[in-house]
Amino acid sequence: MTDHRLALVVGANRGIGLGVVQVFLDHGWDVIATARQPGNATALRALADSHPGRVTIAALDVTDTAAVDGFGATLNGRVLDAALINAGVAGPGHRSASQATMEETGALMFINAVAPVRLARALAGHLRSGSGVLAFTSSVMGSVAMNGGGHELYRASKAALNSLTRGLAVELRGRKLTVLSLHPGWVATDMGGAGAPVSVKESAEGLVAVIEKQAGSHGHRFLDYTGKELAW
Repeated sequence: MTDHRLALVVGANRGIGLGVVQVFLDHGWDVIATARQPGNATALRALADSHPGRVTIAALDVTDTAAVDGFGATLNGRVLDAALINAGVAGPGHRSASQATMEETGALMFINAVAPVRLARALAGHLRSGSGVLAFTSSVMGSVAMNGGGHELYRASKAALNSLTRGLAVELRGRKLTVLSLHPGWVATDMGGAGAPVSVKESAEGLVAVIEKQAGSHGHRFLDYTGKELAW
């Protein structure tokens, strides 16, 4: 029987999610890692193969509400010490509320804001009471106080995530969990672009360090990957 801490990383097939899985493993955690299509998650499967018995890969599409609502049952009683819900999309290429359709806006808001919180509710009872950490990949672009313009649809979706997460944190106070809205930095991923100043490794190491440091602190915080407090 292992006494390793257990983390769930949602959206772990590439980019930040994959990097976070690697860092958790480096820090001695076991990991449940999700991907929409695990058969196509070549890098994630290779990482699991290189750490026998320490990575469980699970299929999860956050737009599948039945799968989201029932995901907790697939843990088979395993208790999570941390969960990072990392699913998200950039939205339509035009990025403009003036050009957005109902379908585009609905999909962006559902994937970036509604689905993560719906999944978090399904997971809350499976997190370790007192020290469990429920973390969301948010963005400084979701800050209303620091809104510098541009990317308005994406900003709105992350602001909505922060708002929904705040409500969830209030709802979960009795479970004594720590809820984190985390800005990973501008990271060199498919979404962030090759010219972004923060590497996946740097971001992932920072995110895991913040999660580990904040465990047991309770409440809800909006932090970046260095641990800096951000304005809502």
